Formats: sequence, C-alpha cells, structure tokens
Amino acid sequence: MATVTAKTATPMQVCDRLTITVLVDNYIDMLMQNSPTVKRQGMLEHFLPRRGTPLAENGISFLLKAETAGRTTTILFDAGMSGIPIIHNARVLGIDWDEIDQVVLSHGHPDHFGGIYAALEAIGRRVPVVVHPSAFYPRSIRRPEAMLQYFNRGLTQAKLVEAGAALVEVCEPLEIAPGIMTSGEIPISVDFEHEVPAGRVSIRDGHVDHDPLDDYLTLVINVAGVGLVVLDPCGHSGVLSSLDHAVSVSGVDTIHAVFGGFHLGHAGITQQKIDSTVAGLIDRDVQLVAPMHCSGFRTQRAVAERMPEAFALMTAGAEVTIAANSGVSSSSSPN
Repeated sequence: MATVTAKTATPMQVCDRLTITVLVDNYIDMLMQNSPTVKRQGMLEHFLPRRGTPLAENGISFLLKAETAGRTTTILFDAGMSGIPIIHNARVLGIDWDEIDQVVLSHGHPDHFGGIYAALEAIGRRVPVVVHPSAFYPRSIRRPEAMLQYFNRGLTQAKLVEAGAALVEVCEPLEIAPGIMTSGEIPISVDFEHEVPAGRVSIRDGHVDHDPLDDYLTLVINVAGVGLVVLDPCGHSGVLSSLDHAVSVSGVDTIHAVFGGFHLGHAGITQQKIDSTVAGLIDRDVQLVAPMHCSGFRTQRAVAERMPEAFALMTAGAEVTIAANSGVSSSSSPN
C-alpha cells in the first residue's frame, strides 16, 4: 500500500456528518436504482415528477451540508457550465438557496464557473466566494486544428462582486468550516499525472506563457470516525496527487472517499495512465470512488472492474451521506 505521511502537526477539525448532493454532472440515468451508498432520482421521480426531473450538462457542481455539534454549514462547490441545470436541479431537489453559507470555485474554466452568476442571483445576498486569484487571468487553448481565445472571459472580479460575491482570493489552504478545507495550490507529485492535452496558455503581467493551472483547488472534508472525503472536480493536478496533498495539508492519514472529474476522458489519455491511476487508488485504500464529469467511460469501467466494492456511478441529482455511525448511507428523497 502506498503510504502518505501527514505533514500537518495538528489534524484539522472534523464534521460529524456530511451530505453531498450532485447539482450538476455530465450524466443522468433514470433507470438506475438506489444503492447502499447513493440515493438517486429514479423511475418514480421520472414518471411521477412533483417538481420535474434533473438535467445534465458538461459540467459539475456539488452542494455540501456539513453538520458539527448540531450546526450545519452549507457550501456550493462549483456551478456547472451554464445557469440552466443548476437552477432547475436545485428546484427539483428542493434546495433552499437561503441556506448557502459559502461558495467555492475550483478554477477558472467555464464548465465549473459558468452557472455562478445564476447561483449568486438565486442566493440573493452577498456571500463569500473562495477562489484562487489566478483564475481571472485570460486563458486560451491553442492547437493545430483550432484555437479557443480567452475562453474564461466570463469570469471577472468585477462581475462576481456585482452579482453578490464577497471575494476571498487565496492561494493557500483555508479552513472554511469545521472539518472543511480548501486545498490551496496542489503540487503534481505523481510523475505520470502531468496533463494531456497540451496547448494551454495564459496571459500574466503582459506575458504569454504556458498555463500552470495553479488556481486549481479541491475541497477536503474530515468526517469524524471516517476519514477524508476529497472533492476533486476536474483532476487537473491528478487525482492521486490531490489525494496525497489532502493528507499532507489536513494531518489525516485515512482517505475514505473521492468524488469528481479525474480528467482522464480525453482522447490523448492512454489506457496505461488510467490503469496506473486505479492502481494508485487501490494502494491508497480509498473506500468510495466516484469518477464523474471529465473522467471518461474507460476510467469508470476500470474503477468498476478493479474496485467493484468502492465504485459509485454518480448522476445529476444523486445524494450521499457519510457519517461514522453508518459509514456511507443513503438518505431520504427530497421529493
């Protein structure tokens, strides 16, 4: 087993109970059943809808509820590609926007910030938005066959503040609630996790250079009696590097679960890289693995085949509750 030693002298605080709701993801399947790990919007909601059925798009958004000592903190993490699914799905799932205490943006790519303005409008008051300052630099993707110029131009400090954001621009790890920490900048520590595709550039201080994607961050949650739950929305630092970094900054050695996009769905990703990633997850003894968003079918298949007890196929509208008294449990439907 690969061992990662925690570097933090004092482990981070804990939350007693964590509920994760998938507001936006690439995938939805009304024929899927509930499982011991996941509560889904299924056939009953599909054919007898009270509020409608969830929508999917190429993006991701999580809603977290973390309970500690009888108090609940609600956090929106990323906002999908557009404002349509996040608002629609929140209504379908009975989400109360008034309960959201904080918002976190993982990085400055449109499939993660695209719905932020609609979400802030729905919240309707000034709310902290945690984001790395590099998220706002102009970005392009340059390839022989095409060029995407300034594809993040929709994300600006001025527009966010106008929409209701109280910006918290931070590069380092930040505890934002009991048992919940943003990762800060994540070093790529696993040699095969340097990314494909290439061709990303950013403009900084008047210079055009390779985009280091240093704004990318994850959420690290320490659940009492369970261990770390890591939300890694797009895997830009490599999911294994992100997990190792979570251990390092949290002071907690046990990784219970990882949810998110592992960035292994692109055409240039080799099967060897996928297999090595799954081997690394096995080595780290992760008990719940949910490849979502940009992970790709080959990654989902590899995790399902090699880690059948750990694999969870998430969909838009899915809900997972993690607590020490039940490990991972399904919870009642909001409909």
